[in-house]
Amino acid sequence: MPQFTNGRESHPFELCSSFLSRWLGFTVERSYPQGRSDLEFIGKYHEKFAGMRWVIEFKYFSNAELQRMKTTIEDFTLRPEDTEQLAGYVEGLRREYPEARIFQHVIYCFGNQGYRVFEIK
Repeated sequence: MPQFTNGRESHPFELCSSFLSRWLGFTVERSYPQGRSDLEFIGKYHEKFAGMRWVIEFKYFSNAELQRMKTTIEDFTLRPEDTEQLAGYVEGLRREYPEARIFQHVIYCFGNQGYRVFEIK
């Protein structure tokens, strides 16, 4: 999904590496016993986000799927199966880095209509 920055097109990888790399590293589809996470940000050692990790799961629904669900983007709620999926990744991450502060997010994308971001506490 292209973004526009300073009048030119940028992709998420470029945005992450150009603008966040001073403080955060990131990985895509990291493997765990329970599956692969979509995106993770890792706070760099000796930087302000050291010891912090963000695990992000993306879910995509087409416009037709959203319509079949008979809900709006604003009324869409976090699905339990997505919470469970993310919990499995976090369990593996906690085993590897028990001292890390871990933040969990699910981002739902709805065709060309919009998105919703949920933080799981």
